[in-house]
Amino acid sequence: MRSLRHFDLNLLLVFEALMRERHVTRAAETLHLSQPALSHALKRLREALDDPLLVRTENGMQPTPRALALLPVVQQALGQLREGLAPPAMFLPGKSKRRFTLATTDYFEEVMYPPFLANC
Repeated sequence: MRSLRHFDLNLLLVFEALMRERHVTRAAETLHLSQPALSHALKRLREALDDPLLVRTENGMQPTPRALALLPVVQQALGQLREGLAPPAMFLPGKSKRRFTLATTDYFEEVMYPPFLANC
């Protein structure tokens, strides 16, 4: 088994697509890769995990028990990465439950407060 220190995050995306599609060409299309590139990635996955992961049968590609056990772990990890790397939600002041405190000078309070508050 190869060292997992050099395990490429893209291989997890490949694994997820292969498990969803159960077909190399369709998985390659969903990832915008060529079929040979995805086949090479599957080979690297198999080497890294020391398991065939998906085997050809007369009913198409079927996952091994190891692949089935890994799927929820990979999906959870990718889900957390997608959530953590997603752009922050847009701040909507009208829906915010936050409480804001403004510290101002007397000048701001007298001159700027009225127009400021009129726009809130």
